[in-house]
Amino acid sequence: MNMAEGLEQYVDLMRTVSNGRSSDRLWADATAYELQCPLPSGMSTFTTFIVREGQEIGVRVHQPGGPTLRPGICYFHGGGFTFGSIESFDSVAAGIAEHTGAVVVSAQYRRLPENSYRCAQEDCYAALVWLVEHTDELGVDPSRVAVAGDSVGATLATICAAMAGERNGPRLACQLLLYGAFALQPGRSSYAASVDPLLTPARIASFISTYRSCKDADFYAAPLALNDLSKLPPAIILAAEYDPLSEEALEYAHRLRASGVPVHWSVAPQMIHGFLRARKMCPAAQRQLAELALEARKHLWQ
Repeated sequence: MNMAEGLEQYVDLMRTVSNGRSSDRLWADATAYELQCPLPSGMSTFTTFIVREGQEIGVRVHQPGGPTLRPGICYFHGGGFTFGSIESFDSVAAGIAEHTGAVVVSAQYRRLPENSYRCAQEDCYAALVWLVEHTDELGVDPSRVAVAGDSVGATLATICAAMAGERNGPRLACQLLLYGAFALQPGRSSYAASVDPLLTPARIASFISTYRSCKDADFYAAPLALNDLSKLPPAIILAAEYDPLSEEALEYAHRLRASGVPVHWSVAPQMIHGFLRARKMCPAAQRQLAELALEARKHLWQ
């Protein structure tokens, strides 16, 4: 497997962070600075909380700065529903804000197995609603709001878009879906054949098993199992050459197009699952994010 320059360093770091210890979540947050690129001049970042009865949802806000109203993006991190946080995936959220020029709100949803999938999804939708309710304070144009997510975060973003349609919620300009998990079905041949050094067959099986055991049976199905995709916003879908999830990403893109939803589809060559987190050490990953942002700008700034 011929990976892009710099990815070996990223893989080595991730193997150190995720070695099966009970404190993986803590260790990932404590070492997140090793993935963080310098913030551009004028960008500010702060963390605040959505306060609900019996619960608070942490959100990290990236504001590119400037006098004009900007688009807003509600971003959901990956991590197989079980780990990942607004800290350990902050480099992706900050990069999206930098390259799209949008205000990015990154949500800390409840994770599995301590909580149900319904809890995670409801937290994400609450964050999207919160963003729209606070557009004035955040400097966001409410007519230019999008959702974004990577890996299972793309799952959460897609379902947020579906929930917004069914609940008469925020109208979305687009959805940015980065190497997403759209099937969440055990036994797919692409999973067993994975050559990804981090997203191995065993790891995929573990994530899906946890998701299925914690999922509320009467809640939303995985994106590929949704009955009606026609009301979803335009999708920008990015896959990776060596990612075992790329097959289902293409399958989902075809289904969206068949439902009349505009789709921009691309595959990043020589890349693995989660590669945008490696943009500090991988120049090609940085370029892929810039190209993705150009497509997003067509919907966010029109």
